[in-house]
Amino acid sequence: MITVFLLVLAAALGEYVLYNLIMLIAGLARSERKSSAFTPPLSVIIPVHNEERHIRRKLENVLQSEYPRERLEVVVVDDGSTDGTAQIVREFEREEVVLIETAERKGKITAQKTGFGRTSAPIIVITDATVLAPPDALKKLASHFEDPRVGAVSTAMVVRNRRTNYLTRIAQFLFDLQNAQKLGESSLDSAGGLFGQFSLVRREAIGDFRTDVIYEDREFGITLRRRGYRCRFEPSVQASYYAAESLEDFSRQKQRNIGAMTQSIFRHKDMLFNPRYGWYGLLILPEYSLFRVLRPCLIIAGFVGTFLSALAADPGVLVPLLIGMTGMTFACYLAGTMLLAPLVREPARFLLDVLTTAPVMVLILIQFAIGGIRYLRGDFDAMWQRVKRDRAL
Repeated sequence: MITVFLLVLAAALGEYVLYNLIMLIAGLARSERKSSAFTPPLSVIIPVHNEERHIRRKLENVLQSEYPRERLEVVVVDDGSTDGTAQIVREFEREEVVLIETAERKGKITAQKTGFGRTSAPIIVITDATVLAPPDALKKLASHFEDPRVGAVSTAMVVRNRRTNYLTRIAQFLFDLQNAQKLGESSLDSAGGLFGQFSLVRREAIGDFRTDVIYEDREFGITLRRRGYRCRFEPSVQASYYAAESLEDFSRQKQRNIGAMTQSIFRHKDMLFNPRYGWYGLLILPEYSLFRVLRPCLIIAGFVGTFLSALAADPGVLVPLLIGMTGMTFACYLAGTMLLAPLVREPARFLLDVLTTAPVMVLILIQFAIGGIRYLRGDFDAMWQRVKRDRAL
């Protein structure tokens, strides 16, 4: 029985190492894309709820873009704010910024859908009020849509407050990890999903989307691949935002992450391991949803099962066995994660972060398991979940 649980643990860890190895190879084999002057009309949709501390800087950032102003529509959807957000947005009316106010708070994705319905451009910019992008971001990202197969493009993400505390440093590390994986996925087939903080999507690629989802960026990425489009990742553009600084917010985000993954398994189970969707169906989506839900459960089951089996069969082997399993778990995690260093903008910092953040992976593992259980119990909804922020942009 002990052997069975050890094999379960080895399979969960081995899949992670193998996946990152494939992403490394795909990312390194990526051919450089030629620049393009393609500038399609864009609609920038900014859903907000009580963002008076951030919306002014956000709108200034958007309006400072190098993108042709006559091809840029800017819409703010105020999702039932009770502060001065709407008043600040009205100050930008002379810049032709459109304000849409809703009577009650219904959540981010509902606000986005409202924005989709009130805009006309074929390409939509989805972005949060706390996210800033460089002036050339829209030009670089929009040029990808010259290829009719492209359904979405995401930027690389960086954390502006990464030096604030240990949690924000972890947030940057996790974005580095995702940036590297998305680069490999994009090169191989299609990125697993978008970064909802700042991405461009082709309107027809996602169609009339549902609003009862936990994370719209995940749903958009899967939906557009189902419809035959690809999600690209542009590593030369970095958008930045403030990460959660409290353990409460950090934990809630991780639980919602796994809840969204669990939701996508049930909604798109027909795509899992389906060769019709190429490498996305065979490899990327299974990792992006199924394995990220199963892995923490399998690891926990491996440890608990081995502990109970050894306790019943031969208590004398319990301590060395658990020490060996712990060593194997961290060795596979370190090896699998370090494989991605060549795809990261700052490899030296990334490698250091792999080591210094390893202990908190246990916390994330637990939060993921809790998140999966909460979803199955029906504890999640699509309502806006704001992170506490005490600073302006």
